[in-house]
Amino acid sequence: MFFVSKSSAETVKFGEKLGKLLTNGHVIALIGDLGAGKTTMTKGIVRGLDAGDKDKVKSPTFSLVHKYNGRIPVYHIDAYRLSGSKELLEIGSDEMVFGDGVTIIEWADNVPESLPEEYLKITLTHVSEDQRKIEVCGCGKRYDQIIQRLKDYYIG
Repeated sequence: MFFVSKSSAETVKFGEKLGKLLTNGHVIALIGDLGAGKTTMTKGIVRGLDAGDKDKVKSPTFSLVHKYNGRIPVYHIDAYRLSGSKELLEIGSDEMVFGDGVTIIEWADNVPESLPEEYLKITLTHVSEDQRKIEVCGCGKRYDQIIQRLKDYYIG
């Protein structure tokens, strides 16, 4: 499924809708170039999970992980500076990815071996200065219903 967001506000809204559908154990793999909207998407997901104000969500590029407390914990990982899955394991990613919350991994394509068998892959691509193509792909059956609900909302 794909959707074209016409603004960062629409990207946040998409993330918020997605966040409302997520439960314990869900993993979101965000992929896209610099400035594609990965952190913007995360702001919406965090809001949808009642885990904080979107304005407080920042990319954890240097700290590598931010945790937000909401109806369930949200682990926001930035793999941009990581050279592979071994480094991600060193920061305790197993406990986050296979733990009791939702895990969002920016730059997930840098650590593909760390992704669980099932996850939701979201690829963000620049269309224009303000527009982004948001492509959503479920890796595993547990994400089929989420994708269907997003389709129902955005496509009708």
